[in-house]
Amino acid sequence: MKSIRSKGEGFTLIELMVALAIMAIVAAVAMPIYSQYSNRTYRSEAQSDLLNCAQALERLASINFSYAGAADTDADGVPDADAGVIASTLCDARSVRAGRYAITVTGNDTAFTLTATPVGGTDQARLLTLNSAGVRGWDEDGAGGIEADELDWEEG
Repeated sequence: MKSIRSKGEGFTLIELMVALAIMAIVAAVAMPIYSQYSNRTYRSEAQSDLLNCAQALERLASINFSYAGAADTDADGVPDADAGVIASTLCDARSVRAGRYAITVTGNDTAFTLTATPVGGTDQARLLTLNSAGVRGWDEDGAGGIEADELDWEEG
């Protein structure tokens, strides 16, 4: 019995189009899942950075007996103010170096608040906070602020 394909053993245009359509459908399903996974990973990275910066502030307070003066207002990496971007010599955050978040600190003699704000142009859209009492906040609903029901870093 003779084969339908008599001359060439290649694919027809319709077979190629069907294969391409299947790959497009798989890609359309996979991309949002990958994006969500990446965002969770980057958020976890920022949470880790906030915890590391909090430890650095505790070390600062054990020496100076104050959380004040941890911000860097002139971009030289050295702490020189009570509020602003946290000094890189005090806390070198991975999410800041990667350009995904900016970490700021507000401190006084007895307390501090760290805030990780998403950098514009990234997929990150959620604000994270951590204070000296250990209270964690996450703008889970994306409203731009942290409400009473968002005082944790848990999803859902």
